Formats: sequence, C-alpha cells, structure tokens
Amino acid sequence: MDIFGKRFEDEYRSDDTQEINCIIETAQEVNGHTEYLLRLSRGYLKQHTWRVLRRYNDFADLQKHLSISGINLPLPGKKFFGNMRPDFIAERRRELQIYINTVLMNPILASSLPAKRFVDPDSYSQSFHDQAVQNALLCLRSEGLWSLGTTLGAIGWRLRKHYFKVTPKPPDSKSSSKALVKSGSQTHAHVKQSSVTGSGSNGSKSDHANDSSHTEATELVLEWLEYGPDKYIEDKELGGILKCLVNMQHPNIESPKYAAHNENGCLVIRKFHKHGSLKDILCMATPKNPFLSKYGNPKGRTALSMKQVAIYGKQILDVLIFLHSKGYPYGHLHSGNIVIVDDCVKLLDVENYILGVPSFYRPFFVQHGKIYKSEAIDVYCFGHILFEMSMGYPMQESVARQITDCPDVLKHLLESILSKEACKSGLPSLEQLSNHEFFKEYSASETCRKSSEDDIARSQFKLSINAKEAIKLAIQKTENRLREEQKSVKNQKRIVRVQELMSCEEEKRKSKHKALLH
Repeated sequence: MDIFGKRFEDEYRSDDTQEINCIIETAQEVNGHTEYLLRLSRGYLKQHTWRVLRRYNDFADLQKHLSISGINLPLPGKKFFGNMRPDFIAERRRELQIYINTVLMNPILASSLPAKRFVDPDSYSQSFHDQAVQNALLCLRSEGLWSLGTTLGAIGWRLRKHYFKVTPKPPDSKSSSKALVKSGSQTHAHVKQSSVTGSGSNGSKSDHANDSSHTEATELVLEWLEYGPDKYIEDKELGGILKCLVNMQHPNIESPKYAAHNENGCLVIRKFHKHGSLKDILCMATPKNPFLSKYGNPKGRTALSMKQVAIYGKQILDVLIFLHSKGYPYGHLHSGNIVIVDDCVKLLDVENYILGVPSFYRPFFVQHGKIYKSEAIDVYCFGHILFEMSMGYPMQESVARQITDCPDVLKHLLESILSKEACKSGLPSLEQLSNHEFFKEYSASETCRKSSEDDIARSQFKLSINAKEAIKLAIQKTENRLREEQKSVKNQKRIVRVQELMSCEEEKRKSKHKALLH
C-alpha cells in the first residue's frame, strides 16, 4: 500500500492562512541516509492530509531561508559520525519535531513561502512571481498607459501578492501594437476627462493616471493579487465595483489610481508611501526590506503615545463606519494596511474584500464562533490594532489574557474586544467603540474633530444597485464559509478535550492499580 495515500485535492483557490500541522511519524534508512516521514494536515478537517519525505539536509535548507528573520530556531546540529544509530535517530526525530513545531507556530514564519514549500510542495512549488508578471503584463497591455518595472520582492506577507515598480508612459509614447490602444480617451493626451474613465469590462482608472505632473513626483507601486477562496462576485460586477473604488473619495482611504482584473486576479496601482506602513513605524523597519527580515525579529520596537493611539483609532473607526454604511465591509484591518500621513490615517487595500482573499487575522477569529459577521470581524481586528499601537508589539494569541501597562480606560476598551469573555459573548459595535470614553479623553480637540467631520461629510463612494446586491450576497457566502470552519474548529477542540480527559482517567487507573499491587 502506498504510504502517501491519496493527496487531498485543494479547491481552485487556496486559503493560505489555514493552519498546517506536522507530525514526524517515522524515520527510515534509504541508500545510506535517514529519511523522515512527515504527516501534514491543513485546517481542522481530517481529509486535508498528506505525507512528505524529508532528509535532515532539507530541514537545514529551510533554516537557511528562514535565517533572514533573525528568529532563533532550535534546529539540531549536523552529526557526521554515529548518525545511523537507532537511539540517535530517535532523538533527532524528536528534535526535528520541536523545530518544525516552532516554525509552524510562528505566524511570520509559517506564512513564508520557504515554510509552505517545505510542508506542502505540491501546492506551492509553482513560481508565483512569474505568474504575477504574466498576468500584470496582460492587464496592462490593453491600455498601453503604464510600464511595468522591476519587482520590489517579498515585502508583504501574502504569497500570492506581488509588488512592482510602475511608471506612466509618456504622452508621445508609441504603443508596441496600435490595435491595443482602444481610443484616444485612454491615452495620455491632455484632454479633459471625467474622474473615472471606463476601460472595458476589466479595467478602471482615475484622472490621476493621466496627470503626468502628478505622477512625476510620486512613486507608484503596482500590486498583483490572485483571487482568494471567498471571491463570489462575478467578473461583470467586479469591474464596476473596482471603478467605484478608484473613484472613491475619503480622507482616510488611499484609493487606487488604477485597477484592472482578469480571470486570475486583480491589479491595482497606488501611491507608495516612502515612510512605510504603521507596522513599519512600530517595528522601526525599512518598508522595502523583505517581510521576514522586517517583522520576524525587529531590532527595535516603539509604541505610540496615548494621544496618537486615540487620534488614529478614532479615524480608523470613522472610516470603518463610513464603509459599513455603504454596505461595504473592510475585513482586512491590520497595521500593514495602514499608513500615517500628517497625523492622518489612510487605509490601504480596500479592494481586498471583493477579491475574496483571507484576512490577516483569520487564524485568530476562526477560533471564536461569535465572530463571523463582517462588522464583528472589523471590530476584532481593530482591537488588535489598538493593542499593537499602544504596546508596540502585536498579540501572539487570539485573546488577550492579561492587559497591563496602559491607562484603565484603555484597558477597559481593549478587554471589551479582546478578552476571552468578550470573544465568547459578543463584541461591541463600531458605533459603541467610537463613543467610548477613551477617545473622548485622549483624542484631538473639538476644532480638529470638526475639521475631520467636514472632510468625511464630503466623502464619496457610490455603488450601483446591482453592485450592492452582489456585495451583499458575497458577504453572506463569506460568513457562511467562516461559520462552517468555526464549527470544525469547535468540534476538533471538543475531540481534543475528550482525548485528554480519557488519557487522564487512564493514567489515574494505572496509578491506582500500581498502588494496590504494592
């Protein structure tokens, strides 16, 4: 019988945030060396299992790739003599189990491509970068407005998201194929255009894209992202929604300059902020460095002042309330999706929800059955942001077991979102958080708040009736998939508790029997 059995066939679009567990089952001698049989499982369903054979050298190669993180990992040293003895192999197997557990339990390491390829080579062996280049060029070709530049490397946490330099083509640039330029309104001719110009069924752009004086002084970044498992919006509606996002105006949202999509994913072009994200500020990191080196084991960390936490937190709540009032969840709040410009918060990646990609904090809130509604997810993620801003470091668990080193009013606010009791009983609404005493005590003056309210009053985000219905249906399907996964998590936890109880009772019986014999 084949020891590997039948490999589970993943759905067309994978959820890269699902937890992968690894058990080193056995070790065997093959051609003078030892191979370890790894049994892997994804998520909480038993049929999501497969097996992989790995040598010690494979573990050593993984260690080389992960060393850029600066995280101290317990890989045992190589032994040249006596390494085939049964007692040594048994000990080495135990040590390698500790090593791979350490990697997979660390969110930064577990989400990296080297770690994914080590435990799941079938799903992650392809070149995601080459696929991104091909798709980006296809999306850009039909417009002839932009030139794709060099890659920025693995600066983000998503395996299927890629960043490139991009520049607008000059007005007198000749297209490599005239047939690809659809009309004069889609070139850089200096003509008066509406704020959003239609570009076929799969592309949208703003008038910023045609203003060469604007883009000369602004560094732009092109982002290509594959669709995720919660992509439920049809392509004909997706193009229209992307146009609305490009045309959206809000003081706390960094809208894309350009957006296009095909059957594989979506491309957006937006402003690159040289000071980086909020996470870069908190980790004192350089934005264009690789994700692993920036956030694996930061050399420095800094927390924000209580006034900054309150000001930025209130702005985040205001923009979340705005989006939900339009029937559009954000769903992807984390410190890497926030930039600070002149004390003003700006949210990035507002398009992520309609692309169906999983949230950064999904491995956390999938553990809590009460957190499945779109607003509750945004509230929960906001709690993590609030914690990270005030403490200077992120939470490593789904709940905050003990909150210290902060004013009581902030402690009360954090506990209302992140405590075990809150996650079990239900979270406050965005409006309730916005009216919390913490923001009244520490946020900006009435004059600043009035100015902010005026800016928000002038905000625009118009969706068609069909778009609203499509998003509403996508929300329902996304919540349903999450609830099914949460049920699996709950069932698995129940099984583990029963097994632990039975094991404990068995040990008690053995101890009692042993005592009677003596």
